[in-house]
Amino acid sequence: MLLEFSVTNFRSIKEKQTLSLLKTKKNELENNFTTVELSTGKTLEVLNSAVIYGANASGKSNLVLALGAMLYIVQDSFGYQPDQGVKNIEPFLLSKESVNQPTEFELDLIDDGIRYVYGFSATQEKIIDEWLYQYPKGSPQNLIDRQSTSQWGVMNGLKGKKKIWQESTKDNSLFLSTAVQLNSELLSIVFFALGKLKGAHKGFSGSYGFTCHKANKSKEDKQEILEFIKAASIDIEDFSVLEEKVDAETISDEFKKILKEENLDSSKLKNFKVETQHLSNDGNIVSFDFQDQESDGTQKLFMLSGPWLDVLENGYCLVMDELHNSLHPKLVAYLVSMFHNPEINKNAAQLIFVTHETSLLNQDTFRKDQVWFCEKENNATKFFSLADFKVRKGVDNLESAYLSGRYGAVPYLKQ
Repeated sequence: MLLEFSVTNFRSIKEKQTLSLLKTKKNELENNFTTVELSTGKTLEVLNSAVIYGANASGKSNLVLALGAMLYIVQDSFGYQPDQGVKNIEPFLLSKESVNQPTEFELDLIDDGIRYVYGFSATQEKIIDEWLYQYPKGSPQNLIDRQSTSQWGVMNGLKGKKKIWQESTKDNSLFLSTAVQLNSELLSIVFFALGKLKGAHKGFSGSYGFTCHKANKSKEDKQEILEFIKAASIDIEDFSVLEEKVDAETISDEFKKILKEENLDSSKLKNFKVETQHLSNDGNIVSFDFQDQESDGTQKLFMLSGPWLDVLENGYCLVMDELHNSLHPKLVAYLVSMFHNPEINKNAAQLIFVTHETSLLNQDTFRKDQVWFCEKENNATKFFSLADFKVRKGVDNLESAYLSGRYGAVPYLKQ
């Protein structure tokens, strides 16, 4: 489970900003958090969801992009060529002191009862620092200690061919990524734990294909997707997915370039064509072309269904920008409620999302510590929690208070 994510000097974020999913002391809405047992025997109470509000251009999406950038570098940096630099590093540009400073990311998470803190700083040219601690018995064990790109501290907690892994780590690559490629068993656990953060890395550009693949995987998976869609009162009786190979001649030069950068084989690319079946007034089945004849909302719900069910089933953390787009407010509330329902969310899955849908902002849906706001101060983004404000339980209307500007993070419109 994700405990905290911090980022410094990325896009509109200048100073260090931290999103925390650690529960505060009050025990309201007890289905909205999970008690996690640690390897030390102690427990932590961790929130099952967090929602972020803020004005347009306040920097909300940059938190999601920052997490995605971090995960891209973790996954891909081993394959960087020496002259490629570090991809996805975008420092804060509105301050001379920030432009040439490193961008820094840090994740605090629990996997299989063990707490890990992993982070690194990087410029567009190279990795500067990298660190990883684990807490199997309460006190930290140092697994990675990298300073000034190529200087190494004592890494007592890490066993294996440390010298070879260090010598194989390029200036623009992460030690974690390199050691995993060279078969470090312990660091592979951390690497795959980071992979349980879904959505921010790949976004939802690939969710259509993911859902189609899941539907074709088994009858049970397809039925789950169908029930997911029908639960939203969408009158689809059934659907079918046709899988086709992509004609190489139809691939654009721009996409070919992406495939080359990602080292992907174009011959293995597939297209999915979806047809939905509806029941007509006279009792006959009528087929619709999914992409041409279904509404934007139905298409989005279909694309969401695969990742949504996968995250809930496996206890992953789903990070999503603009969840409300093309969806009715009640449907958004329904989707969020799945993460607060212990009969559905049996494996402590988490949801972090950005939205403008203020009808969700009420004390029956979220605890105060689950609600985050984002606004700009001196051109830089800052995040803060509703838990920082005095809110009267059962009295204050959170939606109207937010829209009236009591908590900030709203646009100030000129006459």
